[in-house]
Amino acid sequence: MLTSLLPPPTVPISKPSASASPKTAKPRSAVLSASALALAPASTSDSDDAPGGGEGGGVRLSSLIRSLCAAGRTAEAARALSAAGGGAGVVAYNAMVAGYCRAGQLESARRLAAAVPVPPNAYTYFPVVRALCARGRIADALAVLDEMPRRGCAPIPPMYHVILEAACRGGGFRSAVRVLEDLHARGCALDVGNCNLVLNAICDQGSVDKALHLLRDLPSFGCEPDVVSYNAVLKGLCMAKRWGCVQELMEEMVRMACPPNIVTFNTLISYLCRNGLFERVHEVLAQMAEHGCTPDIRMYATIIDGICKEGHLKVAHEILNRMPSYGLKPNVVCYNTLLKGLCSAERWEETEELLAEMFDKDCPLDDVTFNILVDFFCQNGLVDRVIELLEQMLVHGCMPDVITYTTVINGFCKEGLIDEAVMLLKSMTACGCKPNTISYTIVLKGLCSAERWVDAEDLMSQMIQQGCPLNPITFNTLINFLCKKGLVEQAIELLKQMLVNGCSPDLISYSTVIDGLGKAGKTDEALELLNVMVNKGMSPNTIIYSSIASALSREGRINKVIQMFDNIQDTTIRSDAVLYNAVISSLCKRGETERAIEFLAYMVSSGCVPNESTYTILIRGLASEGFVKEAQEMLTELCSKGALRKHLMKHFGIV
Repeated sequence: MLTSLLPPPTVPISKPSASASPKTAKPRSAVLSASALALAPASTSDSDDAPGGGEGGGVRLSSLIRSLCAAGRTAEAARALSAAGGGAGVVAYNAMVAGYCRAGQLESARRLAAAVPVPPNAYTYFPVVRALCARGRIADALAVLDEMPRRGCAPIPPMYHVILEAACRGGGFRSAVRVLEDLHARGCALDVGNCNLVLNAICDQGSVDKALHLLRDLPSFGCEPDVVSYNAVLKGLCMAKRWGCVQELMEEMVRMACPPNIVTFNTLISYLCRNGLFERVHEVLAQMAEHGCTPDIRMYATIIDGICKEGHLKVAHEILNRMPSYGLKPNVVCYNTLLKGLCSAERWEETEELLAEMFDKDCPLDDVTFNILVDFFCQNGLVDRVIELLEQMLVHGCMPDVITYTTVINGFCKEGLIDEAVMLLKSMTACGCKPNTISYTIVLKGLCSAERWVDAEDLMSQMIQQGCPLNPITFNTLINFLCKKGLVEQAIELLKQMLVNGCSPDLISYSTVIDGLGKAGKTDEALELLNVMVNKGMSPNTIIYSSIASALSREGRINKVIQMFDNIQDTTIRSDAVLYNAVISSLCKRGETERAIEFLAYMVSSGCVPNESTYTILIRGLASEGFVKEAQEMLTELCSKGALRKHLMKHFGIV
């Protein structure tokens, strides 16, 4: 039994210190009032650089400006700065520039920075550079760097970092490289951190050859590559699966007196495990010893995870057991990784043994451990043991979270235990865990499967009352079940309720209702809903057009079908054989194979090439109407032209 494997642990309870006392904070209004009062007596001595009491006045002025700007009162802050006159120092002006930038008043910030009546410093311009970069205005940010020396102050390295970061984010690595070259040409003192930012961007965007070129070219920017530079490029090479180049670059690192570190080896092992190259993992571990690096817990967890995903669970367990010989104690992450692998392979006896081992090795179970077990039980229909497991979680100081509860609820619904799922959903809040949209949607799906429409409606009302947002998936779940049961009017009403609850119907919502209307013989209503969709700016897809075309064909309204096809603007949809096949299939089912063949001619004239399914539908239609000879002749002709494979038709009984 599981309970025998989960003895209650001893959990020390720490008491709060008697000396601890809550701190009370002054309301913001009180802070502003105090600052204003402090400023009132100050006059010309309000300079940040003034000695004695003047220095305090400058601090008070800059603090007031920051407070007012933080409250969105930039106009009042500007008046306070103006009232200080020549007594305001650079710190106060810097606070005003930063306040303008935070308020989105970038032009005001630029004008003030350019006209500061005291000698500015780098922090006068830094907020402007940052704000420009946030808006993608890299050229303007570079222009600010040109302006600074004319005002007697030099740019600082954090500015280069902000500009390069924006270039990487907005224009891709090519833009970032151009900006890097531009900064160097301006005489900016770049550091290796600036260059590493660009290297990472290049590798993340898959251009590892460009990264290698920049790595070799770093000295021309006045920087020497460091281990971070090499690690960035190594990661890019791993992503590109260029293992030979990885080895060459690691040898270069040693030659350049920049030996690999633990990050280097973690990166390599992570990618090797993801690609199933476990024989190379042993080589990397051997290299680590050569470079004086010791594998850490994270590395072993990565290796165990990779081996488990390949199904080599015995090998993973052996590695786990060998960790203490390397001076490492396996932690709960390592055990959980193997535990998940054993559960996925449904090796329950070994799972129980591993749990017992965790207790023997004094490795406490955590929330993840229990969630793995809960998921395993639910996937295998062992819901009777799940409740027992939830109780054990509490005993071990672990609180079930929304993932735990949702997994159990899903397990109950799969087993048809809808009442139990509803009860558990209701009890979540009492246990301090608020259900989310997924939790509710799973129960709604279960209620719909049991055709308990009233309960489903009540549950949706409960969602709204509890402030749980309804999303398209929630509504689509109900709409789908209603349409399957032929309750199309209720589905349409639900479609309207989506808008009332601030949730816009998506393609799936419209597609489901349109298909339901078509199958219910309400084709004109389906066409009306199609027009509503188009008027909302949504583009119908092939599935929607196929549903309407099939419905119109079943009613014999082929002219309406052709009219609809002629009005379709999307050339991709117009050339999709699936759309035409839906009509041909409907006609054949009505016993109108002759009209289906005529529609085939329209299909070809519209520029759509018939596929195997098209011909299969026609041959089956001919055979079902008793035209076996004609079907055989068509089959023979199509096979001779290579348009159809003969073996596909054997199950129709005409060959």
